[in-house]
Amino acid sequence: MELLERARALAATAVLGDVAAPTLIALAERAAVVELAPGVELATRRPDGAVVLVVARGALDDGRAVRGPGALVGGDAALDPAAAAAVTVRAAAGDDAPTTVLELGQDDFLDVLAEHPAAARALARELARALREALPR
Repeated sequence: MELLERARALAATAVLGDVAAPTLIALAERAAVVELAPGVELATRRPDGAVVLVVARGALDDGRAVRGPGALVGGDAALDPAAAAAVTVRAAAGDDAPTTVLELGQDDFLDVLAEHPAAARALARELARALREALPR
């Protein structure tokens, strides 16, 4: 996956969409590209810290929803390293094409939030929305 394609995938997220292009390109350079066959699982918590996942192609299923390109998964775990629970997602079944995910390190993600308050506010909105959806009505 080319560098500019990775930067575009990051820019397609609600959280990183307003981040300046040079920052996105720098982040894209450090992002790991992971190709997942349908059904393969991936977790946001690792022994060396949390990762944030961005769906570039295909879709991830977290058991509640299927999230396609532009979805950001694991932002909450990156904010709270003491959280015991990791988010585990599975590459959604589709046309047998792999799901492409960008993995952002926790420190890289938090640095972007610190440097770009609009991204931090967007993440707060996303987390508030997820909390509202999880609460009983």
